[in-house]
Formats: sequence, structure tokens, C-alpha cells
Amino acid sequence: MKDLKKNFTSRQFKMGGYQTLVMVIVIALVIVLNLVVHKLNITVDLSSDQKYTLTEKSKELASGIKDSIKMYYMCQDGSENVMIEKVLDQYDGLGKIEVIEKDPVIYPQFSKEYTEDEINSNDVIVVNETNGKSKVVTSSAMIQEDFDYTTYANTYTLDAEGQLTAALQNVTAEADVKLYYTSGHNEAQLSESLTDLLTKSNIAFEELATASATAVPDDCNILMIHAPQYDFSEDEYKYVSEYLSGGGKAMFFLNAATTDNMTNYHKLLSDYGVNVADGYVIDTKGALNEMYPTMLVPQTEEHDITADVGKTIVAVPVSKGMTVQDDVRSTLTVTSLMKTTDTAFSRVDRKSETTEKEEGDVDGPFSIGLAVTDTYTEKTEGAGKATEIVVFGSGNIAAEDFIATNQYGNRSVILNSISHLSGAETNTLAIPTRNLSEEHVTIEEGDRIFFTVLLVVLLPLALLAVGFVIWYKRRKN
Repeated sequence: MKDLKKNFTSRQFKMGGYQTLVMVIVIALVIVLNLVVHKLNITVDLSSDQKYTLTEKSKELASGIKDSIKMYYMCQDGSENVMIEKVLDQYDGLGKIEVIEKDPVIYPQFSKEYTEDEINSNDVIVVNETNGKSKVVTSSAMIQEDFDYTTYANTYTLDAEGQLTAALQNVTAEADVKLYYTSGHNEAQLSESLTDLLTKSNIAFEELATASATAVPDDCNILMIHAPQYDFSEDEYKYVSEYLSGGGKAMFFLNAATTDNMTNYHKLLSDYGVNVADGYVIDTKGALNEMYPTMLVPQTEEHDITADVGKTIVAVPVSKGMTVQDDVRSTLTVTSLMKTTDTAFSRVDRKSETTEKEEGDVDGPFSIGLAVTDTYTEKTEGAGKATEIVVFGSGNIAAEDFIATNQYGNRSVILNSISHLSGAETNTLAIPTRNLSEEHVTIEEGDRIFFTVLLVVLLPLALLAVGFVIWYKRRKN
């Protein structure tokens, strides 16, 4: 009995009891901390491109909305899509936005108040209770599935933020914007990312066959002429010119590959102080790579259209060069958006294979993008009626590879151009999609060797050394 009592009062028992108590307390704290974190829904987005974190543009837009907004998340309890839910939850509490979950099984008639379309699980209905406008965002639009023919596997992209922010813009927009893009001159096809950008910016777009038309439609807010290969007719020139002189807004893209005489098309620009140089620009010093001097990386000039390009580059493959006329009328302002270096020239002989300047080539520097404002109409017909034109030396600036992501500044330039032409009252932005492909962490060879030696050799040896010192001191005492 004495031995048993002695065991309970021994130094070893006390130390063991103390260690056990510490372990119990630590385990309890970990459990409580996990419960608190789960309850408060505290998460950290560790994905490389911040898949589940709202961009500052979305936060700024959402926080500035004064109308009462309800975002109804249509899903059964337990069937939520985690990726959609993570993005959607971040809108809750921004400005006057409230996210509410609605079970379509329990409330089968709820969606009929806003749409006649069938609602599927994980769809979102964005409702502006102030003006009564609403928009349905489908789960298939937020998580897009495609097939990669190079790997023969399905690929998935997350577009929840892009679609939800676009819906917020749609239900809060004061006015609709309509864009017409011309056809009939073998214009460059609008890329998927460009049409997606227009859709997310809540800009309706429609084809305009100019050969059969007699005028630009009255509801046209922006006319886009996307790198035509063949010239406009005299009649087409006449009514497009009338549209512009009446305070029209237009985006022009030039086609450096065409060999057609573009007299009328270029005259539409020369009427507004823009001269188009023959041939295509070669700029060895202002190119992405000296081996490809037609892949231009122009210097951006100070303007609202180029304001948020930042440190990213704007890539413009195979471009026409433009210059501003010396004497323009007093109501006309022509501003350069992007420029080549002083050593650039325009190659006139298309059969030439050298990148060196030859006789007959046109000296630079050139503008690759220009913004034009003519206030003549504004003075006669009132504010807001000024003619606004944005022109780029190449339709390739809006190609799929360059505006699909924010890797290049092209996306910002195109978006800001649309916003500039739409008018200050239209908030134009579009959020790029995020790739849901599995991410792999790559460790450099040197780092791998360092951490292997540290964890497998040095750290164990250090622990053994510390243990030996403690043992030796206790044994000596």
C-alpha cells in the first residue's frame, strides 16, 4: 500500500501527470479553435491565382451599390457546390448585398417570380429590389466544362466571380449599351474572349451587314469595325461618316495583312486627323523579341484607356502604323495611346525578307493606338454628343491569346476603350476565368537538396545532441 502511495507521489508520476494535462489542454484548444474557425467560416485562399477571392474591382463595384440587392443561392441543403459557395459568400455584406440560400424543392414556385426558365441546383438569382430588375446566373456558366483535344481530357474553369459581378452590373445599370460590329469585308472574327468580355460588361452586340444597310441603326451606341480585309464602298463610307459626324462612337481596327486598297476605310480615319502609313510596322527595339520585330510591345501613353495597364505589356502582332495630321480643326483632339520607338519603320515591300530598313520604307515613329474626340457636334447639339473614336493598328490586339487573361495589358486596353466609348455612366469591367486544373508545386533541385539535408540529417542530429546534453547533465547531478 505504501509502495502504491509512493508511486502516486513520485517525481515521475508528477511529471507524467503534468505532461498529460498539457496534452489534454492543447488538444482541447485545437478542437475549440477548429470549431470557432468553422463557425466563423474563416478560410485562406492558397490557390496561385486566388480562385476563390474577389478581385478589388468586384469589391469596389459591389460596395458602391446603393440599391438593395438579394442574391438567392438556389440549392438543396447538402448539395452546395463548394467552389461557387466560396465565391458567393464573399459578396454577402458588401454594400447592400445579401446572400440568401433557397431550397428549390421546398420553394418550387419561388423562381417563377423572376424567370420562366427552369432553375437548376446551384443557380443564383440576382435581384435588385429597388428597381425590380433580376438576372439568373446558371451553375454551368459559373463552372465551365470544355474538352482539351491535346490531352483528350475534360478541362474546367471557374467563372463564378465574372458571372456574378456581370449580373450585379446588369441589374444596377442605368442604361443599356448596344454595339454593332460590321460584316461583309472579311472582317476578323470576334474572339470568344472578346464576346465574353462584351457579355460580362452587359453590352449587347449584333452584326451589321453594311453592304445591305442604308444607315447605322439608331440604337447603336458603339460601332466596331474589326480589321476588314476589303474596302468599304462609297455608300458605306457615306452613312458611316454621317453616323460619326452626328456624335457617333466607334472602334476601328486596321488590318496590316490586307493588300486591298483601303481608300474609303482609311478616309473615315483621315477625316478625323489620322493618317495610316503604307505597309506594316517593324520595330526591332520595341518588339517582344528581336527575332520577331513585328510582334510589337508599344510604349503606352498617358490616357484613361491605358491607365491601369500597369507593369504588364501590351502585345500587338503585325500592326499598321498611324500618325496624326499636322493641322487639324480646332474642335478635334487626337491623342496617342501607344507608340513605337523612334527607330521603327513601316515596311512597304511585302516580298522583302530582311528586317533592315530599305529604300521606300516609311520612317517612324508611329502610333499603334489613338483616341479621337471631335466636339463640333457637342457644341451644336449639347453635351454628350461629341464624336468619340478609338483606333488600333491591328485587330490582333483583341485576339484570344492576348485578352483571355490579365497576363497582358491588352484586356485592360480593350475594356477601357469600350468604357470610354460607352460613357462615364457605364461601369465596364470583366473578370477573367480561373483554371481549375490541378496545381503542382515545383521545388528547384537546389532547394530540394537543402531541405532534404536539413530535415533528414541536420535536424535529427541537432535533436540528438540536445538530448545527449540533457542526459549528461542529469547523469552528472
